[in-house]
Amino acid sequence: MHPRRGQGARDSADVIVIGGGLAGLAAAGELGERAMVLEADSRPGGLVRSERFGDYWFDRVIHLLYFPDPLVEQRVRALLGDALAPTRAEAWVECAAGVVRYPFQMHLGGLDRETAMRCVADLASVTFAPSALRAPHFEAWLREHFGEAMCRAFLFPYNRKVWRRPLDTLAPTGFTWTITRPDFAEVLRGVRDPERRFESYNARGFYPRPPEGAPVRGMEVLSRALATEVRDLRVGHRVEEIDLDARTVTARVGGERVELSYRDACLATAPLPVIVSMCRQAPLALRTACRSLVRNRVLSVALSIRGPRPVGRGHWRYYADESVAFTRLIYQHEFDPDSAPADGWGLLVEVVERAEDPRGDDAAWIARVSEDVRRVGALPEGCTIVDAHVLLIDPAYVVFTPESEAVVASAREFLRGRDVVPLGRYGRWEYSSMAQVMRDGYRAGEELNARHRAESAALEPALARRIAL
Repeated sequence: MHPRRGQGARDSADVIVIGGGLAGLAAAGELGERAMVLEADSRPGGLVRSERFGDYWFDRVIHLLYFPDPLVEQRVRALLGDALAPTRAEAWVECAAGVVRYPFQMHLGGLDRETAMRCVADLASVTFAPSALRAPHFEAWLREHFGEAMCRAFLFPYNRKVWRRPLDTLAPTGFTWTITRPDFAEVLRGVRDPERRFESYNARGFYPRPPEGAPVRGMEVLSRALATEVRDLRVGHRVEEIDLDARTVTARVGGERVELSYRDACLATAPLPVIVSMCRQAPLALRTACRSLVRNRVLSVALSIRGPRPVGRGHWRYYADESVAFTRLIYQHEFDPDSAPADGWGLLVEVVERAEDPRGDDAAWIARVSEDVRRVGALPEGCTIVDAHVLLIDPAYVVFTPESEAVVASAREFLRGRDVVPLGRYGRWEYSSMAQVMRDGYRAGEELNARHRAESAALEPALARRIAL
């Protein structure tokens, strides 16, 4: 990593990459010496970083790596080697009608009998007599795909906790990439056999498990590995402005401002509204529209616990009860047994807030989630919370409203027309997995390399003629 400092310092690259998360690191690794990465923080990784508190390790948010793309799998396996461990994810859902495996709709046999039968009956009505009208909002989309009973038992209360807004104010698309669409026959099998396990999209995942005593643990092992392939990674560079005409990027390094130039393109992984706001030539109307894009933040409360490790709780659990502060609990020791000392374990508690609302007090949140963890029975007898920290993730969830699709499309079109390519979940303002953002980063790098080779080839004859003269 090479942070550059000095008043008036100027440097250039074929491509400047704003942001050292997975997408930016993958793109820069593909671009090689042609790329310069500017990362605002003191280390790369973005959302995919892990924190150590004493002898306890926590990911900033829940992470599980799975590979729908063979190319990404091949590259990640080459980077991580034996440290990448197969992880068969086990998740559970707790609601008033019972405790079932995730995904909820495929394991209804664990609910009380009356609720399970209502869920099946309502699913049959929407499956075999579907509405011919397009769902006008997310609440209607859920109802039309799952039926009223499933929505009331879990989908409505849980999604209200995640999105913190009335579901009928949200767009009917954008949220559904992780939702398993219910096949009626499969749902019936889940009712008949409560022990049956339906594998969701991310059931067969991978997680880094480096040797005991490794200097880095958690999913940051992946970020650090990607960073080793970047030729010019500059941390502590907070980008403030992009001049699209001059093709320069102004960043603050400590108390100084530096100006850096790019020749071919700028790849930006910052949140889309931030990218637009940084562009000097962005139209006022587009800036204003992008400010209307909404998001939620997550407070990840990291609880260091001393005592016997719980068994059978799964890797994580969802909670539908709206009086419970958190949306889910993540058991870090299930991902990596060496993430805590042998006589303890780490519990990551996910709390969602609307980003436009004032932040809650950290101490108050720690007290509340600690009490709720006890209330839901997640703190076994003989266990004690010995330390707690709050990690802020903002943005965490982008929120899709009926107006956001057009705004996002306009912003992407404007940026690409000026050789600024938005990348990553927040740059593109969408939902995507770690494998997907790495794939997008690699592809962006490949496309820019191909364009560079084509332009160089086109210039060669003219250059040869000039030399001959």
